[in-house]
Amino acid sequence: MKTKAITFLGVRPQETCYVFPDGREHVAPFFGLALAQHLPDLDLVVFTTELTAQFYHQYFASAQVASIRAVSIPDGRDDDELWRIFQNVVEVIEPNEAVVFDITHGFRSLPFLSFLAAAYLRKVKAIQLKHVFFGNFEMRDQSVTPHRTPVLDLTNFVELLDWMVGADLFVRFGDARDLATLLHTQHNRVKPDPKTASNDEMAAWNKLPIKATANNLTKVSKALRVVRPAEVMEVSKQIYQQLPNAISSVGSLAMPFEPLAKQVINSFQKIALGDNELKAEWELISWYLERDQIFQAVALMREWLVSWVMVQLGKDGELLEKKERQLVEQALGAAVQAQSGGTGKEEKEEIHVNLNAIPSLKEVIDLYNQLGDLRNDLMHAGKRKHQLSAEKVEKHVKNVFDQLQKLPLPN
Repeated sequence: MKTKAITFLGVRPQETCYVFPDGREHVAPFFGLALAQHLPDLDLVVFTTELTAQFYHQYFASAQVASIRAVSIPDGRDDDELWRIFQNVVEVIEPNEAVVFDITHGFRSLPFLSFLAAAYLRKVKAIQLKHVFFGNFEMRDQSVTPHRTPVLDLTNFVELLDWMVGADLFVRFGDARDLATLLHTQHNRVKPDPKTASNDEMAAWNKLPIKATANNLTKVSKALRVVRPAEVMEVSKQIYQQLPNAISSVGSLAMPFEPLAKQVINSFQKIALGDNELKAEWELISWYLERDQIFQAVALMREWLVSWVMVQLGKDGELLEKKERQLVEQALGAAVQAQSGGTGKEEKEEIHVNLNAIPSLKEVIDLYNQLGDLRNDLMHAGKRKHQLSAEKVEKHVKNVFDQLQKLPLPN
């Protein structure tokens, strides 16, 4: 696959020796021409304004590349012109293309605009961003002729926007998969060369905590989506313990993640497995509601209430025993029927669980009834004659949550 390069012409030619990060040097009056020498098999797109078009015809017509063309753009003097430039850049790039951006030249805000366009196209057109080059002319060495201008590859800085998106997904929805992918990428960047590295070096790389942390971020995201509280709490505990070491293990490569790390650690600390499982599950319910994940919150609230009743009855060690949970659920169901004056199936069967010792029993039975109704409403996707609107479901759930909060947590 050929690589497409995007370059903007400056307002005047200034010959200098561009020194690329790999050490190769190319003398040229515009960075786009140095880029053509550096990567000759390019489809080069040169953006020109009315003022710079003359330089395209004078300098670029004979450039030795796979193909070359000029695209006329406005100067970018106002919002309308900037949007037109942005649209021009987007239109010349095809989905999945390999692309190099040059942000060296350009009038006013064009370098900044092209940098954002590079980030945008990675998401919208799935381009393979090979390089974002910047010829740092202001930092050139003027003690020699021609002057030597260092070239910076800013590609990794585009990833800051990926970190921003990943952080937003985690903070708002609890989805840490993008953060996990970014950590995997950083882990791969410190991978020793298999051709020269020893077995011990490769083994040490494989054991870096950043890899385990990234894997756990993926695990916890899946567990959160399908409401697996035990797995969520256990993996969250591991992440909480691993994350500080994971960050330090990749040194400067972890810099984009460091400002987020404390927030991520605090989030997982709240839902990490501790000595009190009911308290940890309660924190998880709160975590779901803070992110408006109503379905998961209702599912866990209903099971949490059953567990709370079992603890009150001295069945702390049987919270995962299916038969014991069913007996408690039957007793609660029968109590709901009796409280409403019904004659349900539960009343015809002998109930082996005595709920009378439970504090605030009337309120507990009412909450169990509300949670069962909410869960059924959600599970059946509102296929009922008197289903609640989405807004009313949310309000109802938060009201039930407030009532549950009044139940004392056992030690």
